[in-house]
Amino acid sequence: MKALMEKNYFLIRRLHSILGIIPFGAFFLMHMFLNSRAAQSPEQYQWVPDTLDQVPYLWAIEIGGLFLPMLAHAVLGVWIAVTGDYGGPSKVKGFAGNIGYIIQRVTGIILFVAVTYHVIQTWWVHKQVGHDFDIYAHMNGIVTEPVWLVAYALFVLMAAWHFGFGIYNFMYRWGFASSRGSQKISLAVGLGLGMLGLIMGWASLWGLVFSEWAKTYGG
Repeated sequence: MKALMEKNYFLIRRLHSILGIIPFGAFFLMHMFLNSRAAQSPEQYQWVPDTLDQVPYLWAIEIGGLFLPMLAHAVLGVWIAVTGDYGGPSKVKGFAGNIGYIIQRVTGIILFVAVTYHVIQTWWVHKQVGHDFDIYAHMNGIVTEPVWLVAYALFVLMAAWHFGFGIYNFMYRWGFASSRGSQKISLAVGLGLGMLGLIMGWASLWGLVFSEWAKTYGG
């Protein structure tokens, strides 16, 4: 297996990068956008699971369209991180590129664990409770604990960076950003989209913890 992976390293890296954009990156932005409804009201936030519960064959979409591709991206990412070259700045990447490479690998491993736990903490609970699942009360009960608030704030920050820098990696590895100028543009666009996701994610935390309705919510 190791020899097969090393032989097809070129293709594996490209498969890993595209899975990071579709579906992982697209899901990240959509997830942050829908979560930001918590900054509007508990009712707006509750609209998300209530609407998803009405989607036919949702289990097939979740497993085939999200879980399996995201698991493949995560597993390949861990393998790349473990076998990666951390020998220092190279002439190709430069110092900043190497720092970004290291942060990308480290955040990838942390996110693998964090996303797994988040799925168990939210999606799995939702499946057990069913249509009566109160997402606002559930998340409010979690993130009002200071430790979990900090953990989720860092979780969103790492996900935003990983997604944003991942766009740059995708554009570079697929040959869409071969010149220095195009690489700078792709990096700026990627980090800009990552920042957008970060703002929406932190907005949801504000709505869950610091808003007027969060302080008086009775669950």
